Amino acid sequence: MKRKALLILSFSQFLILPHSWATDNTGGVWTEVGVTKSLPYNLSVDGSVGHRTLDWFDWSSRTDASIGAGYKVNKYLKLGLGYTFIAKHNQTETKDHFKKSTGAWNGYNIDAANWAMRHRVSLDVTGTYRVHKLVRFSLRERYQYTYQQARDVDRTQFRDTDYDNLVDQINFTTDHKDAKHRHLLRSRLKISIDKKGWKWEPYVSAELHNDFANQMHIDKVRSAIGVDYSIKKGHKLGFAYIFNHENDDDGDQNIHAISIGYNFKF
Repeated sequence: MKRKALLILSFSQFLILPHSWATDNTGGVWTEVGVTKSLPYNLSVDGSVGHRTLDWFDWSSRTDASIGAGYKVNKYLKLGLGYTFIAKHNQTETKDHFKKSTGAWNGYNIDAANWAMRHRVSLDVTGTYRVHKLVRFSLRERYQYTYQQARDVDRTQFRDTDYDNLVDQINFTTDHKDAKHRHLLRSRLKISIDKKGWKWEPYVSAELHNDFANQMHIDKVRSAIGVDYSIKKGHKLGFAYIFNHENDDDGDQNIHAISIGYNFKF
């Protein structure tokens, strides 16, 4: 019940979400190209590749490739299973360093920009209901497991050896980042206008990322407003504005993203 209330709250506040958190704001462009193949017995398979940027076009933040399968139980319920490989780009990070014995500041560490490789498996259950053959409501519950590989990152250490002068000691080291395991429940509510014969399908959506390992803490809130356009049978373009508030391993920031996608279904 609590989760449903949060979903409704997130959905109703869509237009004011960009101003709801006092964190860093940045822009991005999210692109994706996908293909879907329908199979007998209500089965389907799909694949896609995607790329994301931050600070608009200044730097790449993520590249991914995914494959998946779906089974349509009936007109109201669909199941899905997927795997995604993600190369996540982390920017250069600077952190203050304090001497453990005194707690006094004695310099800072700079971790070089690096790529983190992630393997992600997801299981979806999506319920859909149409009203008057015009408005479609869908609620998707997704269990998502992500494994991030361990990696070594180049680190530069700046130290103030006498605490009176400026930093006068520089060390070049390697920092080992341990592997990470994350378990999330992603709940998404989507409302779209889907009328037979229309090429345009506008929609709005709201999604919560709940962390199983942290008492279902909400790590991300993602809202979107967009439209899908059918060029011709089997070919569809998608355009959307996405507001993504992050408070997890990816940072504490607000991302305003323009999403552009293409999907071919046969």
